[in-house]
Amino acid sequence: MDINITQNADHTLIVIAGRIDAITAPVLDARFAEYDQEKQEKAPVIIDLSQAEYISSAGLRSVLKMAKVCNSQKITFLVCGIQPPVYEVFRISGFTSLLTIKNTRQEALDAL
Repeated sequence: MDINITQNADHTLIVIAGRIDAITAPVLDARFAEYDQEKQEKAPVIIDLSQAEYISSAGLRSVLKMAKVCNSQKITFLVCGIQPPVYEVFRISGFTSLLTIKNTRQEALDAL
C-alpha cells in the first residue's frame, strides 16, 4: 500500500494505492494520526481510493476512524474514486450511507 498526503490551502488530499487490509491498515492509521497532529488548519479531507484495489474490514475500520476524527473536529470528510470491487465492500458494509462518497476527485473538489 502507498499513501500520499498532500496538504493544500483549501483541502488535504490522501491518495491510497494498493491493498488496505489487516497488515496495511495500521500503517494508514499511523500516517493519518501523524497528519492529524501536524495539521494547523481545519481544511477538508478528501480520501482518493481510485488506486485502491482491495479493502478488508480492517481497512474499513481505518477509514471510519479517519471520518470520526474529522467529524469530531467539524472537518469535511469526503471519499472519492472508489473502484467497483472496493465500492461493493463499502455498500455491503453500509458505509455508503455513513460517508459522503463522490465518483471522482473533481466531484469531491467541487463539493467543497
